[in-house]
Amino acid sequence: MYYDFYSGGAEDQQTLRENVEAFRRIMFRPRILIDVSRVDLSTSILGYNISAPIIVAPTALHQLAHPQGEVATAKAAATCNTIMVLSFTSSCTIEEVATSCNAVRFYQLYIYKRRDIAATLVQRAEKNGFKAIVLTADTPRLGRREADIKNK
Repeated sequence: MYYDFYSGGAEDQQTLRENVEAFRRIMFRPRILIDVSRVDLSTSILGYNISAPIIVAPTALHQLAHPQGEVATAKAAATCNTIMVLSFTSSCTIEEVATSCNAVRFYQLYIYKRRDIAATLVQRAEKNGFKAIVLTADTPRLGRREADIKNK
């Protein structure tokens, strides 16, 4: 069941296949005899300095993969000096993640018809030190995930 959740996609999985194919087209070009003793990938996002231009994207239900769920992910983000974006569909609460470590945290939010729920979530994120809201605007409905239906 957990494997199906992480490895599968919605509907006919066309986007999943296209994403896999896009990654296959990426090639690394080795550079031979180049001085790499002073490589610096650090950058900043919204004024927050991070070690590399990589952040933890909002993904759901980390406790399917690890007992500590998003708390463990936040600790890893702090260790790597990067930003964690906590998913609206996380298995840990905003408060649990906020008190777990000193990672820079953003909160991902879907906009639903119930604006009062969204407002409450934004207030909780702000109260718990989250630095930005990441608004997901391209999900008018959740996709039908065949493997999830099979595993119910």
